[in-house]
Amino acid sequence: MKNRILTTVLLLCTILVFGQDEAKLGVLESDTTWLKEIIKFPIGFAPEIKYEGYEDLRFAKKWRDSAHDDFWAYMFAWHINSNEQQTVETLETNIKFYYDGIMKAVNKKKDFVVPETTVLFIKTEANKDTDFIGKLYVYDSFTSEAMMTLNVRVKSYYCIQTESSTILFKLSPQGFDHEIWKRFNEVTFIDDLCEK
Repeated sequence: MKNRILTTVLLLCTILVFGQDEAKLGVLESDTTWLKEIIKFPIGFAPEIKYEGYEDLRFAKKWRDSAHDDFWAYMFAWHINSNEQQTVETLETNIKFYYDGIMKAVNKKKDFVVPETTVLFIKTEANKDTDFIGKLYVYDSFTSEAMMTLNVRVKSYYCIQTESSTILFKLSPQGFDHEIWKRFNEVTFIDDLCEK
């Protein structure tokens, strides 16, 4: 009996500690309509990206369904130990490394060379919700196994006290006037990274 109680207490403590770590790690909070994944930097499929930290991804549940408006609708945040100010050049370079790496890693076709990703960002002015907008022309190894265009919005946050940054990416093949861009608001972004 004592062993069962001890095991139960240890299991409960482990769950509580894990829950606290998850809460501390959480850059994004979402409801049940968005799928979640966390990847630690350096990322195995994109070692050229030199950040330390982690990536928090959220996918719309129908993101694999090419007939649905949610097709390839997802967002991710890079929470990194960096005080580097984001520029068009750094974003384009790192996103190219990221997508070239992941699409090659999940490619299912033997003897098929995945086409390289083309990235184009522009900096926006006086837009509190978006620092950069852009387009990716990328090979979709996950679903369609064809080239596709993804529209992207990027917002970068920096905390002086912790010298850490968060870069938030929202992506969809839909035009920026489509309803899906409002649905990204279902995922609440925690933009106050500084400790009180």
